[in-house]
Amino acid sequence: MPELTGGPLQGLYFPDYPDDTIVNLMASIIVARGGHSPHRPLTNAPPDRLAEPRHLICIAVDGLGVEQLDNYLAMRPDSPFLGVHAHTTLSTVFPATTASAITTFLTGASPTEHGILGWHLNLPDLGLVSTVLMSHVRTGSDFAPEAFDLDAYLALPSYLNSIPEPRAQLSYGVIPHSRFSRTGTHWDRVRAFEDLDGLHDEVVAACHAVKRGLSYVYWPVHDALCHEHGTRDAHTMEHLGQIDDALATLHRSLHGHGALLIVTADHGIHDTPQEQRIDLAAVPGLYDCLATLPCGDAGHASCFVRPRRETRFLELVEQHLGEACHCVSGETLLEMGAFGPGQPHPKLYGRVGDYLLIARDRQAFAAPVAGESPLFTLGNHGGMSIEEMRVPLFVVDC
Repeated sequence: MPELTGGPLQGLYFPDYPDDTIVNLMASIIVARGGHSPHRPLTNAPPDRLAEPRHLICIAVDGLGVEQLDNYLAMRPDSPFLGVHAHTTLSTVFPATTASAITTFLTGASPTEHGILGWHLNLPDLGLVSTVLMSHVRTGSDFAPEAFDLDAYLALPSYLNSIPEPRAQLSYGVIPHSRFSRTGTHWDRVRAFEDLDGLHDEVVAACHAVKRGLSYVYWPVHDALCHEHGTRDAHTMEHLGQIDDALATLHRSLHGHGALLIVTADHGIHDTPQEQRIDLAAVPGLYDCLATLPCGDAGHASCFVRPRRETRFLELVEQHLGEACHCVSGETLLEMGAFGPGQPHPKLYGRVGDYLLIARDRQAFAAPVAGESPLFTLGNHGGMSIEEMRVPLFVVDC
């Protein structure tokens, strides 16, 4: 994943489309288990390698980028799993954020195909900006009551649905039973857990329940601690040690069950100092140039610009934000293939901003609604820095 040395994204790190991203990992998994994907399988995890085990378990540890893993292993030379087993490096998708990458894990589709382009997503045909994984508008109310057919509306293409063997979704807290998690892919087994012991027990139970199958497992707590405390804080490192111990225990428990463990992440994360946190609402005149709230994440802001205010918008960005971000048109990013390969989602073009502000040098954006203060966290992602884009891949026989 080389640094871009020219063009509108100079100095950033573009996803390794079309060969070496989490999209390709999912293609390998899907093809290995008898399904169909339009994407190239991953060379470092070819379908032949993933086809033989009776039980394939894919664990996504939210926020565990290569940089975070390296920092942890430098502090714990006696690591029982993460330091014992070899890993390779993948890139995640753009945007490097949970909403986009986890939807790829849940479906096998790229952001171009599934159309989930950030934590905050513009849904112009509903007239709102959503926190899409929560099915909320920005003020916290539901935008999709039970009578609203969210599955039909989002129309997520799922290549996982082509897999003929049983599929289990094992996730944290309310996540697996959320409205969003019930869209796209059909899961034969859905279970929730509250801690790492519960994760262990649900994975083992899923393997015992069927002779052969695929389990997708999601653990979000590491990312939450990075946001709150930072990537190198003692709380975060202690918890990463607990994940490491839990993976080692799970590996031992699955010995002799014909299982293969895949451990990876949805994105990496970096720390943002106080002086590099930018409240977009505080930029004089910027909101007046927009048709709706900025969307996206801390690492990028997707801006929908009023046509008669485009010149003024670009002047304001240059004046106030020129040192903090790359300002790139949505059309340019689409032409570059920034959201990945595949057939574009029918609503993709309405969800990509006229301009995207992509953070430089660990900057972070907030775009608060009227009457609210900007919400900043210490750890951030959603952009194209090397810390955000690179994720590890472990493929371990049990």
